[in-house]
Amino acid sequence: MLNKLKGMVGLLAMLMSCTGFALPNVEHWQLSNGANVYFVPTTGLPILDVQLMFDAGSAHDGSQLGQAALTSALLDESAGGLTAQQVAENIESVGAQLSTSASRDFSSITYRSLTDEKVLATAWPVFINVVNSPDFSSTDFNRLKQRILLSIKQREESPGTLAQLALYEQIYEGHPYKNPIQGTEKTVTELNVEDVRRYYQQYYVGKNLTVVMVGGVTRQAAEKLVNDLVGKLKTGVKAAQIPAVLDRSEALQLHKDYPSQQTHLLYATPVLKHNDPDYFALHVGNHILGGSGFSSRIVKEIREERGLAYSAYSYFNAMRQKGPFLLGLQTKNERVAEASTALKETLKTFITEGPTEEELLASKKNIRGGFALKLDSNKKLMSVISGIVVSGRSLDYLNNYLQNINDVTLASIKDAFQRRVDMEKMVMVTVGNSDIKK
Repeated sequence: MLNKLKGMVGLLAMLMSCTGFALPNVEHWQLSNGANVYFVPTTGLPILDVQLMFDAGSAHDGSQLGQAALTSALLDESAGGLTAQQVAENIESVGAQLSTSASRDFSSITYRSLTDEKVLATAWPVFINVVNSPDFSSTDFNRLKQRILLSIKQREESPGTLAQLALYEQIYEGHPYKNPIQGTEKTVTELNVEDVRRYYQQYYVGKNLTVVMVGGVTRQAAEKLVNDLVGKLKTGVKAAQIPAVLDRSEALQLHKDYPSQQTHLLYATPVLKHNDPDYFALHVGNHILGGSGFSSRIVKEIREERGLAYSAYSYFNAMRQKGPFLLGLQTKNERVAEASTALKETLKTFITEGPTEEELLASKKNIRGGFALKLDSNKKLMSVISGIVVSGRSLDYLNNYLQNINDVTLASIKDAFQRRVDMEKMVMVTVGNSDIKK
């Protein structure tokens, strides 16, 4: 064990000396309204990256599907008396960037600019208005509502999107994760501007907010910027916890006809929550199975050995409640049954036998080699820190990351996959011109 620790310390020292890489120092404080702030000061480029994450994802839509997405989309339209065009022009005039997004768990506002005082003097007040004073004008609402309805109709033209929507509907049956983030044509049509105003007032509050700030500013400057930005948000009431995901009782195979030359195939089951104790074993194992591109076992079996698809993959998507373990590929319609069998066989063999020692060593080397690259820019660092804090991991997570990767063994991978991935409860969805059940 001592030799192992020495080896990891040596690896970290090598990374730092060879690349100028250093593990970030994450500072944390809480505002009086309950908002949690995580700040990483950086040196070098005078850039500031900020992400606001509100516990306001589509899982909180209730029966009014699509209101989280529509509320999020409206924030950076007209705000604080500025029109949507003025908001965009003021941000772009100084080279700043501002965007909003919604997922099943969160709604986010992301900001980037130079730390120059003149730039911040122009762009930061706009950011403040977007967060605190969105106008939710009827004109903006109706325009974006029609845009979302058009996007919903366009889903029918994307077999990949249809496959994913059908998959989520099945693996999350009875759970809010099953619903499309944008909602449905019926539910969005029924939304009105008062619905999004209520949604904003309920969920865009201090107790639902996590702020991550990364950039070349001092702690004192960061505190002032954050206080000006979100310090006046109401404390509010913390959003209700998203319900647990229940396991399926049996496997399911579902096909949807679509006039295409290829079939999209997805195969999945809910597995991984944030900060899951099996994370590292599953992460390293999946890197071997289908998460490392052309060197993964799935690609070798599906593409190189059988020529069934150009690419095939697998991944774990950790969420607040169990996110999906998903395998996917596209193949010719006439070969979908063969591809389905090959994918299942590859997964079954991996679960039963686990990886080889050679695969494990290569995977660890690849993951360790890419570690510093995940933190080599403000933007990447902000993304990593955001993932850490919203998942409830400790702030020393990065300090222990390489050691945790190194501690993964053949036995721990095999054990985790056998306990957590039950093929008797997995769902397969195909969308294309061929039904594998025929």
